[in-house]
Amino acid sequence: MKVFCILLIAICSTAHAQRQESFEGFMTGIRANAVQGEVYYQRDDGKFPLESGLKLEQGDFINSGKGSYAELLLQPGNYLRVGGDTEFQIFSEPHDKMRLKLNNGSLVIELLSRETPNFWGYEMERSTELIRVITPDAEVFLDRPGVFRINTTRGGRTEVVVREGDAVLNGYRVKKKRRAVAANGSVNISEIDARIVDDFDTWSRERATQLVKANKRLKDEAPWAKRIKAGETEIQIPNEDEKNNNTRGLVISARPGTVNFVEDGVEFSRAGKEWEPLTDQSQLETGDKLRTSANSFAELMLFPDMCLRIDESSEVVFDELSNDSISVKVVRGSAIVDVARFDRKLLPQITIGGSSTSAMINDRGNYRVDARGNSNTITVRDGKVIFNERSIGSCKRIEGNTISDCDKKLSDNFDYWSQHRGEGELYNGRAMVAMVTHLARLRRARFKNTGFWYQQPGQTSYTFVPFTSRMFRSPYGGNYSTVLAPRPIMVNRGDSDGDRTSNRRRGPEIARPMP
Repeated sequence: MKVFCILLIAICSTAHAQRQESFEGFMTGIRANAVQGEVYYQRDDGKFPLESGLKLEQGDFINSGKGSYAELLLQPGNYLRVGGDTEFQIFSEPHDKMRLKLNNGSLVIELLSRETPNFWGYEMERSTELIRVITPDAEVFLDRPGVFRINTTRGGRTEVVVREGDAVLNGYRVKKKRRAVAANGSVNISEIDARIVDDFDTWSRERATQLVKANKRLKDEAPWAKRIKAGETEIQIPNEDEKNNNTRGLVISARPGTVNFVEDGVEFSRAGKEWEPLTDQSQLETGDKLRTSANSFAELMLFPDMCLRIDESSEVVFDELSNDSISVKVVRGSAIVDVARFDRKLLPQITIGGSSTSAMINDRGNYRVDARGNSNTITVRDGKVIFNERSIGSCKRIEGNTISDCDKKLSDNFDYWSQHRGEGELYNGRAMVAMVTHLARLRRARFKNTGFWYQQPGQTSYTFVPFTSRMFRSPYGGNYSTVLAPRPIMVNRGDSDGDRTSNRRRGPEIARPMP
């Protein structure tokens, strides 16, 4: 297991002296934190007992026996707890593409909140990375702080219980103190009695309480009891995890077909050749085909502030993909084009559609294409298109030669995923920016500024330690009040202009991983 060495350097303003202390912790990866009873993990052909501190890998299966529980650490501040008689797989491990496959049993996921008032509280909620839980008959989206329990059976029934926060189940928003059940192709939502719990709920709450207490106890133990007094501080985080991906979400200019987001299970084909995996470094061209597998999404940049998003189990063909012309045909499944900004004088003709219907985008807005069988529909939720030399505004639905009113309500998980990625634009206090760019920056900053998992010497489990804010709170109750440097500080992965020779003072630092 690799850990980050965290160096805390205090610069005293009076004597300009430095005091250096070191900690061990981590920010990335999934690790076991607590195990009760018989819990195993399966990797390749081997099956082994799950132990606290073990780093898990993408593709690993976790199996628990009756009355046995486990706690896993996800992105700092996010906990995953495994109930008895449960089998699930870590389908995708990166914190910004996390997918878990729950084949049978129960999971409880706790996402800490950060109590920040007014606008910044809203911003912190929007900055939460999406966690997707896939069951045999459903898919659950979690991107807000809270406590969520997911139960499923091999027979095809998925239940989501939201005690705090809100979730999405098969395109239905499930709010606080609600239960949603997906079965036989429908979703039913009802209220819950928060007083009714079972042993797994009780164990999850007890673990949450113990972790808050473990954080608070750090104040009385070395080296945390030694207060950092005066001086500016800075956290410098190594950029090793982003060195090959440091432009995502910071698009200044884009060649049509640039990959902005892709998950495992997305492929493309060029000039009739065999399908190959689409990666962050792929560049699509005219004539290429792209397809997604079940539970996999993709996002491409057509032009700056203009995104093409492809739903799971979909296929599209790029009849034209250049600075002179764009034509996207959806062969099966769904695609959304989100246009945050539109300048008719600068942009070429942009055509979207399927086998039976196509239209030309003529304004900023949000456009969805659905292809089922030999027909397709174009939904103009916002914006304007040219169809049969006629201008069609929002909110309209085009199917064949029929134009009808549309429903602006989000209809499925794809709509919610597109919204999570960012649609439209907003004023960020300085200028109007595309929401997709704003959220990408916000989420990257949140990850770097949140905190880390820390293990006190002699202990078998980790607890969460915020970098600077005492306002991280468990939805079960209690604040994580022991922080690395209890005041506003700068967090740096290196200067944005690439200059690493800055004279800024150094402070709390997370060095590169060491064995």
